[in-house]
Amino acid sequence: MGKLGKISTIKRDYSSNSQLQTMQSELSRNNMTRIPGTGVFKYPYKELDGQYRTGLDAKAAYIQRISDPTEKEMEIERVTNLREKLESALGDIDLSPRSKFWNYGLSLSTDDVTHVQSVKLLDGDNYFDLSVPFQELAFSWLRVHPTIASSYQAWERGEYAADIQFYIVDEDIESGIVFKKKQLINKAIVKFDSMTPEKKRKVARLLGLPVSEDSKEEIVYNQVDNMLKQSEFKSGTFQGLNPVEVFNRFADMKENLLHIKDLVKQAINHSVYRIKPTGKVYEGDYEIASDEEALVKFLADDDNQEDLIVLEQKLKTKKIAAV
Repeated sequence: MGKLGKISTIKRDYSSNSQLQTMQSELSRNNMTRIPGTGVFKYPYKELDGQYRTGLDAKAAYIQRISDPTEKEMEIERVTNLREKLESALGDIDLSPRSKFWNYGLSLSTDDVTHVQSVKLLDGDNYFDLSVPFQELAFSWLRVHPTIASSYQAWERGEYAADIQFYIVDEDIESGIVFKKKQLINKAIVKFDSMTPEKKRKVARLLGLPVSEDSKEEIVYNQVDNMLKQSEFKSGTFQGLNPVEVFNRFADMKENLLHIKDLVKQAINHSVYRIKPTGKVYEGDYEIASDEEALVKFLADDDNQEDLIVLEQKLKTKKIAAV
């Protein structure tokens, strides 16, 4: 037997002190979730657009909804490689998401290999021998089934409904994701270390951190370091986005553009400019740009360098007056 895929039952704690003893609490006391021998049949999930969620489609809707870029990249690579492997092993079977193969209703018997078979999940651990193509195929679509949590931790975090009964046990994928994320974080920290103190402040300000020209380098470093280790921005302009991805956007930016973006951001923070609810940029009562990005583009134009110099002087004056 080769490598095994594993789907386990989520164990729930039913209080034995409850006056009303239920079947579920009695089963729980015996470390079970259902009557021995009974199980739940699973079939490939069909999306609203008519495509089946196969676990083999790199363009699947569930992949497009993955917000974390590292997880999305790894999932695309995984399903692409797995599909190539299974298509090679299974020959003429069409594994595309609209294939009739996934319509279990067309299966003539449990031996019909031209159509997918249902899978009965029992209480406890359910194993799949991934060296057997049809078992690996079954595990591929079960792994992405919406009624099976991607991990026990994902279920605990509330990413799945409370009444979900099963979860995927795949330590290799979990470890791989954690490893890749740590690599990206460490690379970002090394990149930040190599910057001049001035550039560090600019990048930190653009990330929304409270950094001024007087902020000590160790304070700036600690703030950025803590931010990079977060899973996502909790608030602000970049809410919901991956901190490493946003950091790299600014870290890799050309120096002149980074300077102008930082300058505009500081000008807004020091009330040289005001952003109205519409997104338009005002100086006093006059509209000067349709939005912040348009103002950056204007100041980056070689023909408008005098305006850039004027803004630098206005900001300098504001800072002196604020002391």
